[in-house]
Amino acid sequence: MNTRFLLFGLLTLVFMSGCQRDDICPESADITPFLILRFYDIEDQQLAKAPQNLSIREVGDDTTFVSIRSNSSTLTYFRYSQDSIAIPLRTDSGETNLEFILNTAEALEEGEDPDEEEDGENAQNTDILRFSYTVQEEYLNRACAYKANYVGLKVNLEGGEESWIQNIQILETNIDDQNNAHVSIFF
Repeated sequence: MNTRFLLFGLLTLVFMSGCQRDDICPESADITPFLILRFYDIEDQQLAKAPQNLSIREVGDDTTFVSIRSNSSTLTYFRYSQDSIAIPLRTDSGETNLEFILNTAEALEEGEDPDEEEDGENAQNTDILRFSYTVQEEYLNRACAYKANYVGLKVNLEGGEESWIQNIQILETNIDDQNNAHVSIFF
C-alpha cells in the first residue's frame, strides 16, 4: 500500500514539474482590447446620453448581432440602451464595418420587415460606421500567445441626410488598452 502511495506521489510530482509558469495564461494578462465608444448629447457635449434600443451588427449580416464574451457571460448588442459600449474590432483585416441601428424594432430579431412596425419620431434609423486601422500583433508569452493592438484608427460615417449620428470625435488613434474611451459619438 505504501508503494502505491509513493508511486502515485512520484508520478504526480513528475507531471506537475512538467508545467511551467507560462503554460497558463492568467486572467490578469493583457488581451486584445475592445473599442470603447461613449455617446453624448449633441446639444450639451459634456452630457453623456444613452441611445435607445441600439443594435450593432456587421454590414451584410442581417441575423447576427455583435456579442462580447467575458468570463461566464455573453452580452449581445441588441436593443442596448447605455451611454458607453465596448465592441470588438476584426483582427484578420484592417477594417471593421458595423451598422448602428437606433430604435431597433422587435421585429428585427424575428426576421420580419422592421419598417412596417414603427413610423414617426421613434422610427428605426441605421448608420454605418467604417473603422479602419492597422493591426499590430504583440507577443505576450507562450500561454497567452499574441495580443492585437490597433494603430491609426479612422472612422467614416455613412448615414445620409437621415443620419442619427451628428458628429464623431476620435480620442485615441492607437488602441492598446480598454481603460478609457477611444471614440465619442454625438447625437
